[in-house]
Amino acid sequence: MQVRRFTAESTAAALRRVKRELGAEAVILSTNRLGPGRVEVAAAREPAGWGPGTDLGELSDQLKGLGDMLKRHLIKSEAARGFDQRPEVVPLYRHLAEQEVSEPIIAELLDGLVAAGGHSVAPPVAIRIKKMLQVRPAARLGSGRRALWALVGPTGVGKTTTVAKLAASFTLDFRLKVGLITVDTYRIAAPEQLKTYGQIMDLPTLVAADAGELAQALEQLDDRDLVLIDTVGRSPSDGDHLDDLAAVLAGAPGLQTHLVLACPTRESDQQAAVKAFERFDPVSLIFTKLDETTTYGCILNRVTATGKPVSYITFGQRVPEDIEPAAADSLARRLMPARPASPGKAGKE
Repeated sequence: MQVRRFTAESTAAALRRVKRELGAEAVILSTNRLGPGRVEVAAAREPAGWGPGTDLGELSDQLKGLGDMLKRHLIKSEAARGFDQRPEVVPLYRHLAEQEVSEPIIAELLDGLVAAGGHSVAPPVAIRIKKMLQVRPAARLGSGRRALWALVGPTGVGKTTTVAKLAASFTLDFRLKVGLITVDTYRIAAPEQLKTYGQIMDLPTLVAADAGELAQALEQLDDRDLVLIDTVGRSPSDGDHLDDLAAVLAGAPGLQTHLVLACPTRESDQQAAVKAFERFDPVSLIFTKLDETTTYGCILNRVTATGKPVSYITFGQRVPEDIEPAAADSLARRLMPARPASPGKAGKE
């Protein structure tokens, strides 16, 4: 796929050029404001579908994806038929499926449960969910040794806002000395956004474009209890730029990374993000935008699949109010029905 860049005085004008020169099938890859009255749009023509020129490897991948989808459908159908024979768990099975909890996890949660004496099976399921969930204990900071945290993750998950929330929380609630660094020099407005947060909270905020500048910035923040590093968002498929980010973060020995994922992101995209950001060896997962969805199964799915604990969740734009340390009890409540149906009602559904 050959990428072309179009500049114009406005986004609309640039898009008209894209359509005129690449056609209606063009794919918009990025839009950047270069300055007053100048916008750059990166675009490419979408590859044609199946046909005589289709690459055999690509065709094989498409067929494999179709096979995987059918396999998942069959597994789900088998599981549903099995649970339909146990009316006491039907409402919970349906609820967990609607929460997009993976089928193997649902099967493990409901395995062997019996509604003895007319009691609901919801309480033991909630206990099992809490046992599956892993949360990261609150960090002990300010003991004389500086902590370095970097938030990594795909584009659009809210890393910069989460950095600001963490900075405000540790500054106001724990009276720690916090410093901020952004290595996101790719987006034009990114450094200014973090600097604005830093000015509001009266925190030193520095910009680093490479590993050398990052090392220098850390020297300037040597007196801080905690340094939070904001990183550029990258597509999981953008291996070269992920390598670039890894090279920059190499300038921070002793760094701990935290992978940020947006709760509304679909399952397959979250899986791809986890795989792509494995190279940063994150110590925890942070889930954002819980206010934008009512489906939380992805949290349990990611913890179970990765073995990584959840450290924080965020649920709005307010700084620092809309963030809290992850707790198994509250996460389990989000996954469970608000009012579990009684076994007597299960058979009527």
